[in-house]
Formats: sequence, C-alpha cells, structure tokens
Amino acid sequence: MNEASTFPASRIWPRLAWLGLYAVAMGLLEAICVIYLRQLLPAETEVSIPSVMKLKVEVPREICTIVMLVAVAWLAGVNLRSRLACFFFAFGIWDILYYVGLWWWTGWPESLLTWDCLFLIPKPWYGPVLAPVLISLYFIAGCCWLHWDEARGRPWRLSLLLVVSQLLAFLIWYWSFVKDAANIACNGFKTASYSWGLWVLGTVIGVAGLWRASSSEQR
Repeated sequence: MNEASTFPASRIWPRLAWLGLYAVAMGLLEAICVIYLRQLLPAETEVSIPSVMKLKVEVPREICTIVMLVAVAWLAGVNLRSRLACFFFAFGIWDILYYVGLWWWTGWPESLLTWDCLFLIPKPWYGPVLAPVLISLYFIAGCCWLHWDEARGRPWRLSLLLVVSQLLAFLIWYWSFVKDAANIACNGFKTASYSWGLWVLGTVIGVAGLWRASSSEQR
C-alpha cells in the first residue's frame, strides 16, 4: 500500500547533508579512538600506528565531537532557537556522562573538585570538574525551559539581549578556565585556584538573560 509522505521533499537533502556530516565526524572520531586503543592494546595490523603524541589527534577529536553534536541538534530542532537549545542540551548530557563514565570505569576523578584539562580549543582550559558539570546542568535546564515554554505556546524570541547575555556568560566562564593556563602548564595544579566568583558572575548573567527571554514582555 502506497502512503503519501508527509515529509516535505525540499527538506530531504538538507537533512541528509546534516546526517552525512554527523557520519563523517563519527567515522573520524572512531578512527581516533582506535588509534588510542591500538596504543593500549596492540592488535595485528599491516600498518604500524605512530604514537598519539606524534599524530596530534586531540584537537581533531574535539572538533569531531562538536560537529556531531551540531549535526544531531540541527536534526532534532525545528528552528534556530530550538536547534541552539538542542545543541547545548546534548552538550550538557555528553559532558556530564563523560565524567560519569570515567569515574565508573577508572575511579577518576576522585571528587568533583579534582582539576582537569577541560578543552583544547583555541587554547587549553583548566578547572575543577565541578565547574563544567554545573555549566552543563545550566545548559540542560535552559533547553528544557525553552521547550517547556514552546510546548505551552509561549515561544521565546531570539532577541539581541538573549544572545548577548549568553555570549557574555560564556566569555566569563571561558576566561575563568584559561586565565591561569600558562601558570598551570608550567607548575601543574598544585598551586591552581579556580575563580568561582567569575563562574557565579557568568551564571547570574546567563540566567538573567534566560529569565528575560521567557517573560511575556519579550514576546
């Protein structure tokens, strides 16, 4: 029995393009994972894999991860604001489960205050695990907030105030992670001290922006 498709033909190719982009990033990421695994668990292969340090695969690994999150968020959302929200929702869950998985299988991090190198783009980010986990919870909550209002017929407006507030929050958080990067790279984490004041400032600005966007006056 033939059934008429309810999916607009004009959207097929963009969706396939995003799906293809996701698959490309996933394939490259799996290749990087295999490189790491082959270093730890050598397997018979005709190709001798150089050391991970020589291949410099960490930045490409992070890029692939972000591309995958962007692609799946674009497919999950229906407009720009929901796609942005879906990206940060997926990012938040991915980031939290990354640490949960490490703790489950390796026992690290020992606590939420354990320091880590969080990201490498465009330069190394450093901070206690608790800081990015709390930011990820903010991302998840913000996405749920937006979709809850959308479901009630109260869609947010992607206003300049909303965009600026979230960018400013991100820049403050970013600075809290990189401002002592040079010192940490030279001396390690023993003398490191995270600026929780900056984290709080960024969070207050971000939440205020979301609150304003959710208010009826902005619609």
